[in-house]
Amino acid sequence: MLLQNTLKNCLPFPEKTIFAAFNPKTTMRIDINQKKMAIGDKFSVVHNQQTTLKAASKIFRILSEIEVFRADNEKKLASIKKKFAFFKARYHVEIENQAPILFNTESYWKNHFRCINGTDTYDIYGHRGRKFSIFKNDQQVAWFTKEAVTFFEGDNYMMMANDDADQFLMVCFVLIVDNYRSKKRNNNAINIDLGNVFQARPFDKNWLPQEETATLPV
Repeated sequence: MLLQNTLKNCLPFPEKTIFAAFNPKTTMRIDINQKKMAIGDKFSVVHNQQTTLKAASKIFRILSEIEVFRADNEKKLASIKKKFAFFKARYHVEIENQAPILFNTESYWKNHFRCINGTDTYDIYGHRGRKFSIFKNDQQVAWFTKEAVTFFEGDNYMMMANDDADQFLMVCFVLIVDNYRSKKRNNNAINIDLGNVFQARPFDKNWLPQEETATLPV
C-alpha cells in the first residue's frame, strides 16, 4: 500500500514499530481528537491506546493546510491542502516524491466524496446523523463517526477499519471531512452537532471490520 510504504521508508525505525501501531491483529479502532487553539487546530491520533500521529493546521493561510506528523519524532509524513472550489470539497494529500492524492465532492447535498489514489477509488459516504462510511473500489473498508456533544476542547472522531486497509489515508479523510465541515468556527464551551440530513446510501449496521490474517513485518 502506497502510504504505508511511505511510513515504512521515511524513518530508520524497525518496520514493526509503525505497522504494529497501525495494523494490530486484534484492534481496529482509531480515535482522532481535536484540540482547539487560539490560532489553528491540533489533532492527536490514538490507535490501540497509543498516540501514533499528530496533525496541526498551519496559520496565516488563505486556504486551509494541515500537516501530519509521526507522534514519536514529529517527522512530517504528509500535507493536506485545500484547493479553491465553490461550496464543494477539493483537497490534495501531498507526500514527498509522490503525485498528489485528489479528494473531491461528488454530491454536495448527499455528502458523497471521492478520492483517487493511483488505481484505487475511495468513496466516502455521509449518512444521516454523524456517521461516514469509506469504500475502496466499491468494497467497504471503514466507517467513522463524530461525537454529538463536545466540551471546550474540540471535535472527537472514532473510526473502525479493516486491518489491511490503508489506515493512514483513512485518517487523512477524517481530517479533510472535519476541515471541510468546520466552515464556521464554534468556540462555545459546549457544541452540539446534529449531523447530516441527506445521504447517498444508508449506513450498513451489519458491516464489521475484517482482521488481517497475514503476519506483521518483523
